Amino acid sequence: MAAGASCRVETIPPFTELGEGPHWDVARQSLYYVSLTNGLIYRLDYHQGKVYSASIDGIRWASFIVPVKGSRDRFVIGDGNRLLEIRWDGLASVAKIVRELANTGPEDVHNRFNDGKADPQGRLFFGTMLREEVGSPFERATGSLWRFCTRTGRLIEQDSGFFISNGLAWSANGDKCYFVDSGANHIKQYDVSQEGDLRNGHVWFDFKRDGKDPGYFGDGMTIDTEGNLYVACFNGFKVVKISPNKEILAEIKIPAQQVTSAAFGGPNLDELFVTTAAKVITTPQKDPAGATFKVTGLGAKGLPMAEVVLDL
Repeated sequence: MAAGASCRVETIPPFTELGEGPHWDVARQSLYYVSLTNGLIYRLDYHQGKVYSASIDGIRWASFIVPVKGSRDRFVIGDGNRLLEIRWDGLASVAKIVRELANTGPEDVHNRFNDGKADPQGRLFFGTMLREEVGSPFERATGSLWRFCTRTGRLIEQDSGFFISNGLAWSANGDKCYFVDSGANHIKQYDVSQEGDLRNGHVWFDFKRDGKDPGYFGDGMTIDTEGNLYVACFNGFKVVKISPNKEILAEIKIPAQQVTSAAFGGPNLDELFVTTAAKVITTPQKDPAGATFKVTGLGAKGLPMAEVVLDL
């Protein structure tokens, strides 16, 4: 069930505290990602083979980064319970906040944003979870899944009762959405309405076989052109490939324990970029913990990732 002898894993520094949210930008041939806990954003320039990074004035976290459609230097990020538009040229060491797009309100300050992505139509979705300083998100299911409506500037709750909202992926035609709750350690599947809302949510895949903890939990994920999900396994040293028939087809070994997310990229969308964390959450971590990894030779291709459409 391993990924095969032709598979190659390359380490890409720098090492992040909590690498997350990889987004491959086809137009720029760049991989954007974040270090969540210390609020840094990164851009890997594929052709230069160089990584640029920036801090953002006025933020604490950076839980995801998604480019804005029609712009070369505007992005949407999550910071705490604020959804922000920022400006960054991909080179400078400091990025600037342009405006706050929305927030989840004073009644939700105990939560923070976690993973977020745009669906194939450019509608932004993200999940929330309990802030770690408030309590353990593995014990309190306070998180929700949200959609940002650019027409009204409001957040529309899609589902709730989650421990740790995490990976998001959509089918090629956008009619199905997949969502990871790391605390429950399962993947839910939703039908997507014409307006983009998620309906008929149900547990699609459970990492707890026969109720037993596998020793790792599902985190961020992506999808290939055949509908296979690639799910990062935090505490598991791997990414698992799950078929539309809910079978684990392969385990892609990663030389870091805390594997956080994955995204297809490269000129042909056939290279898998995998983020990891160096921040101590389970056991003390050593290099290359926190690096980003490039996996080649998988024999699979990903779908182009969508930019956020802002109508405000």
